[in-house]
Amino acid sequence: MIRLFHRWPALLATVLLLVLAVSGTILSVFPAVERTTAPAPVAGQTVADLAGKVIAAYPGVEQIRRAPSGKITAYWFDGNTPGAAVIDPATGLATGNADPSALQGWLTDLHRALFLQDLGRWITAAAALALLVVALTGAALIAQRQGGWSLWFSRMRGPTAGRWHGELARVAVVSLVLSSGTALWMTAATFELLPVDEASPALPAETSGLVGLAPGDMSALAAVPVTALRDLTFPMLGTRRMSSP
Repeated sequence: MIRLFHRWPALLATVLLLVLAVSGTILSVFPAVERTTAPAPVAGQTVADLAGKVIAAYPGVEQIRRAPSGKITAYWFDGNTPGAAVIDPATGLATGNADPSALQGWLTDLHRALFLQDLGRWITAAAALALLVVALTGAALIAQRQGGWSLWFSRMRGPTAGRWHGELARVAVVSLVLSSGTALWMTAATFELLPVDEASPALPAETSGLVGLAPGDMSALAAVPVTALRDLTFPMLGTRRMSSP
């Protein structure tokens, strides 16, 4: 029975899993490239300092985001024209285009949804579930073949092809379980089947009503290093009142 559950999910999902594996492998290169090409961070810089520089350069800024790679992106409106750019934290000025390359966008859509939007996300989730079943049943088959879980890492015997299959599986099973498990988790989060951002505080029902401080003068922002920044969203320009330092 375990062998059947191991064989058929693998056979049915082989092509799809191959497409997802190749596209995911290529996509994993982009964050590394992004880290090496992002403008150099400023040692000890705070969010207040960064926000002050960006808003001085782009008064219509709406949001500043920092990616895990360290790349900082600002989004703004110049009149009715939207703008976005990668920001040099030392100056607050644009240094490059914020849009991903056409290849990265194409691969992302392929990997996440097979160009089928929500339907594609469910299909890739099904492939991830099949991969999880294959990994777990494969581990169970190795334990059965070896004579128990306590002998799971003992020397493997048998035909050459089967032995190599088992050896490779013992090395890959942990990464396969992690990859398929995180894929299922992200799908569940996308469709709001799991709580997301539980650490984010709820919006206050009432505010102090005090206005007039520029972001660079806010003590709360001055206490947060840029390395801890995820995103900073500004109020609409028409409701914003800034004071000089």
